[in-house]
Amino acid sequence: MKKRGSRKNSEVDRDFIGYANRKFDFAWPERKRLALSIVVNYEEGSEHSYSVDKTIEGVGEFLPVDIPIRDPGNESSYEYGPRVAIWRVLNTFKKYNAKATFFATALALKANELAARAIVDQSHEICDHGLRWTEHFKFSRRQEESMIKKSVEIIKGVTGRKPVGFYAREPSDNTIDIVSGMKNFIYDSDEYNDDLPYRYRGKKDNILILPYTPDVNDFHFQSPMHRFSNSEDFFIYLKDTFDVLREEALEASPKMMSVGLHCRVIGRPGRIVALRKFLEYVNQYSDDVWIPTREQIARYWIEEVEGKGLLV
Repeated sequence: MKKRGSRKNSEVDRDFIGYANRKFDFAWPERKRLALSIVVNYEEGSEHSYSVDKTIEGVGEFLPVDIPIRDPGNESSYEYGPRVAIWRVLNTFKKYNAKATFFATALALKANELAARAIVDQSHEICDHGLRWTEHFKFSRRQEESMIKKSVEIIKGVTGRKPVGFYAREPSDNTIDIVSGMKNFIYDSDEYNDDLPYRYRGKKDNILILPYTPDVNDFHFQSPMHRFSNSEDFFIYLKDTFDVLREEALEASPKMMSVGLHCRVIGRPGRIVALRKFLEYVNQYSDDVWIPTREQIARYWIEEVEGKGLLV
């Protein structure tokens, strides 16, 4: 029989235990109980395109074309993100005094440096989302490492600063090891398995993981998912998730909630309503809720939670 707390099963090295429902005696800044991390995926122009990578993008406002050719219609729907939606999203954050982390692919950021400067000027964070919106598991370790290094340099060239966070979307077995070995990164978000930050594979010297979300995500407005049909659907899911995590955070240990957004999706007029209503709702609980960038969460965790030995 394996010892209690073992991180391995008979097949692969996976952690099915985590924090094991332990209660921790720490709080977020100003004694707040819930850290709300809003993420905007900024990737339009980096999606699959048959003319670029011989792959037809399968996610969008409608189903892709069914023969191997360029899909101008889907490309056009993506272009709405950097042309129009980014400004509507930024204006919404400004109105409700909310900070966000932008998971930005390097080439998308470079394609609209005006928007990139606006993101930085409004004190939002740029997190490295790779060179393009590409499945990292398709590449050798050397190829992947080269692409990540290139994305870092492009982001630095556009923003003046190297990113400290990374999110691949479709990581390989090597992704986190590569990122861990690059001195600029302090966190990775390629995990979906917790409501609190943790060290990769539970080892204190490994990179910090800030878990992300596959469900509290406007991605599900799009084809082929279509789980959210209107702004009210998404708002209710946002609110329900927030209510449960806030309740647990007040009763036991602090929590972290992630929200996943995409400019081309939430930035449509009929969908931005969900974000506005959610931020209005959250602002009622400002005494309990902290809305930081992911970098702020990571640094606070490293310096104040781990640094003061509060995970005991």
